[in-house]
Amino acid sequence: MDSIVKSEPFHIQAYKNIQRTLLEKEFSPGEQLTETSLAKKLGISRGPVREAIRMLLHDGLLVQKGVHVYVFDPQLKDVLDLYLCKERLEPLGARLAASNIDEPGIKELNSIISKTESALSNKSDNKEIASLNTDFHSLISKYSQNQQLIQFMNLIRAKNIYMRNVLLGDFTRKENFIDEHKNIADAIINRNPDAAETLMKEHIKNDLDTWKIIFNDQEGDEKL
Repeated sequence: MDSIVKSEPFHIQAYKNIQRTLLEKEFSPGEQLTETSLAKKLGISRGPVREAIRMLLHDGLLVQKGVHVYVFDPQLKDVLDLYLCKERLEPLGARLAASNIDEPGIKELNSIISKTESALSNKSDNKEIASLNTDFHSLISKYSQNQQLIQFMNLIRAKNIYMRNVLLGDFTRKENFIDEHKNIADAIINRNPDAAETLMKEHIKNDLDTWKIIFNDQEGDEKL
């Protein structure tokens, strides 16, 4: 964990620090966490850690059972529930972005597409490609210019990253996803809300189909 500095409220730093360690799998799914142990690792009192835990419980990255707090242990049902939300919200974000994006946003979108194409052609590690994928979706949410949608998507995205890291490890869907991103970006840049929404809906469905295939393969391996 990173050390705490005085320039930002301690509970916010603790929240960001613990969230990062969760996303990077420094704690195991189902592992019990305590205020005392986290406070000791961060070098601060238990008060800010208690507030950080409360925030992470709200985000769904931690769960409470009785008086104890545990790291969220996702199952396929959790993925399906999350993607049900993504299938509704991300296409809406793309539709709004197609109406609201400005020239700096278009430049950012084209830049992310170029960086992703370069990472794929250079066979960069999956972590970098996954990060660029996250940046693409975050940018579209940003240019929806709808603060409520942005807040919802930030929560969903953090949980999606966590579940992907826990359940899929280094795997990322490389086949066709850059073409899907380019088509979505083109629709947004050309200010075509209907196309942007439809293409994003198909993109999210393809992601979910990949999850289902992987889970089916894992279940098949367990039966052998």
